[in-house]
Amino acid sequence: YWTYQVLRNIIMVTVAGTIGSWWFDKPSVQHETFVRATIYNFGSICFGSLFVGPVQFLRQVTEGLRPNRDESSLMCLYECSLFFQEKIRNCVDSLANSFTPWAFTYVGLYYYGLKEAGHKANELFEKRGWSRIVTDDLISSVLTMVSLVIGGLTGSFAVILEALDARGLSSFGHPMMTAFIIGFMIGIVLSTVLFSIIESSVCAVIVCFAASPVEFHLNHPQLSKEMRHAWREVWPGSLDIENSGLA
Repeated sequence: YWTYQVLRNIIMVTVAGTIGSWWFDKPSVQHETFVRATIYNFGSICFGSLFVGPVQFLRQVTEGLRPNRDESSLMCLYECSLFFQEKIRNCVDSLANSFTPWAFTYVGLYYYGLKEAGHKANELFEKRGWSRIVTDDLISSVLTMVSLVIGGLTGSFAVILEALDARGLSSFGHPMMTAFIIGFMIGIVLSTVLFSIIESSVCAVIVCFAASPVEFHLNHPQLSKEMRHAWREVWPGSLDIENSGLA
């Protein structure tokens, strides 16, 4: 699991740096960004890869623990329940603000350490009022479904190989089921690592669009116009750059 996450996040940091160089109209730094990700930022990537997934899972689990006070809060036991719920929720929120997937994008773009990058990313989205927008996991959900389909296909292909090959892929337990699981896992891992290029590109564009819309308009005016138009259609009222002369 850790190795898989490290590979995905190396790609995320590398792609973020490459998108950033294009966004600010700088010479391509793809090689330099990859070297930085695998050497200078490798510690942050490994550290974050170990904790980001579990912390985000805990945040989803504790989402229902957010206190909801009403008239019954006068009851002593209910007050104690609210107190512990609030403490647990605050603890998980504090961890989630540091260990956020957006931190890897910030590391690739601005070379911060992991925790500082996480705080900077959350501050940026809160300042822009985009906290709700960035929680929309449509891209990752679609890519996950495609990866599951690919995993099913590779698993089915492994079953066919198991049936046709006299030696078989495995003699452990139920050969057909074992072959399917092996093929399924190979398909899932390879597809999600490759699809992380798409996901990290989207994340980098969103961060750059939130942090530096003016630079985008100056360096790529036509793309900037198209993106602002599309953004307003999906999230009306979320852009506050009209006063910058970009509307």
